[in-house]
Amino acid sequence: MSRHKRFKEVFWFFILVVALWGCAAPQKVEEPVPEVLVPPKKKEIPTAALANFCAGFHSMVEGDWSKAATYLERASEEDPNSERILRYLIGCHLQLGERDKALGFMRKLSDISFQDFTMHYTLGNLHENEGRSEDAILEYERACRSDLSEVDKALVADALYHLAYLYLKKGEPAKAIPCLKDILKLSPPGNLGKLHCEIGRAYIEAGDFVKAREELELCKGLEPSLYIARLYLALVYEEQGELEKAVVEAEAFVETSPETWLAHAFLANLYERVENPERAELHRARTVEILQQKVVLGSDDPKEHITLAKLLLAENKKEEALGVMERAIAVTEGRKEGRDVHFMLASLYYEIDREREAESELKEVLRIDPDFHEASNFLGYFYAERGVELEEALRLVQKALTAQPQNGAYLDSLGWVYFKQATEDQEDRKLELALEKLLEAAKNSHDPEIYKHIGEVYYSLGKWEKARKQWKKALEEFGAEYGEHAVLREIKEKLERLDSLKSLEERQEDYLSYQ
Repeated sequence: MSRHKRFKEVFWFFILVVALWGCAAPQKVEEPVPEVLVPPKKKEIPTAALANFCAGFHSMVEGDWSKAATYLERASEEDPNSERILRYLIGCHLQLGERDKALGFMRKLSDISFQDFTMHYTLGNLHENEGRSEDAILEYERACRSDLSEVDKALVADALYHLAYLYLKKGEPAKAIPCLKDILKLSPPGNLGKLHCEIGRAYIEAGDFVKAREELELCKGLEPSLYIARLYLALVYEEQGELEKAVVEAEAFVETSPETWLAHAFLANLYERVENPERAELHRARTVEILQQKVVLGSDDPKEHITLAKLLLAENKKEEALGVMERAIAVTEGRKEGRDVHFMLASLYYEIDREREAESELKEVLRIDPDFHEASNFLGYFYAERGVELEEALRLVQKALTAQPQNGAYLDSLGWVYFKQATEDQEDRKLELALEKLLEAAKNSHDPEIYKHIGEVYYSLGKWEKARKQWKKALEEFGAEYGEHAVLREIKEKLERLDSLKSLEERQEDYLSYQ
């Protein structure tokens, strides 16, 4: 048989098979066709990429990193998914000290090489060191999801620990807890007590005090000398109402860390609650002493300035508190923490009746953070108190309520804005609306200021007895706690005026009946 004839037979046989395969129903096939394993095609490298890669590699061997980077970048443009080219490019740019370019190619490699633990872990470290927390989280997550079969457990544990730390820093303890527990599963060498302490702390931040207690008591058993766990345990006991236990644990911490102002402040509060005023005053004084030393030595921690100012304000040392906060402004300039410093300064100016400065500071707070609802409410209430900028006051308070619709203080501010608008516009409907919001505020917040405002509205509506009832309620409920607080003094004055008016009214009625 000639080769030509044989080719024709094979060709028509192939056509016939294809035609029959296309027409035949699957259920008619009696025997399965064996699968033909076709080896995968070898990736074809573009000629230009190969040429530039070779030139770049030769330049690397010669030590000409700049020329090597140029050739390899050209190769990467032709073959963008080549891990090998990207790795060499990273090396070249690191040799040249071009960190940003190296980082850019590392990101590209990270997107391509999903199972490369080392690449994701390294990139996570770089991002974290440079303050790019979100990018660091992404890379650590990728590292922990990659192929870990050949990776040292200590490195995996470290990646998980960094990831947990970043989640906690971001305020997501529910994500941090599984990471910390996964470290336990790796049975890392070293002190497990510290790890249980970290898990306990994460549970505290998540608000699960039962599980926090389990972890911290386990830590205390494993490592009694880890005193930070004792302080966390004190926080848990305090939250669960076991104040005496909380005192014991907090005192144990203070014995080993006597310069920790936060622990002294915590103990001062605990001793107040267990009715031991002498010990409370001792720890409060120690807190002030430590913080004053820190501020004098140039502390750049705004929390230390703010806490010290609050403690001095509680002792009625307003000018000293003001000096502390004005110093804090200098150390937080250009930092996001400046928002809280300006807010505290506004509160201080408000306390000492420096209205212009208080308003200026509140505006600065909202410039830094327009969504800071505490400042929106404060400035809105500030305007309402003075009967100025009432439309702006309404906008600010309503914005604050958008963030926290059930906040009693914000509802009180809204009611007070409506009251001021009603007084200005002589609108009874707004008086009713003011009363509605103030009564709602009283259900959500326990504050004598709210009762004072409700009494004011009743008084304006001519319902004097209802006004008297609200003001007397404020004195009865808050007199022991607030003492000679300015709000209670105002309420007493209002009651005295009301009694005078009542007496005058009664005398007029007697006179008319006599006539």
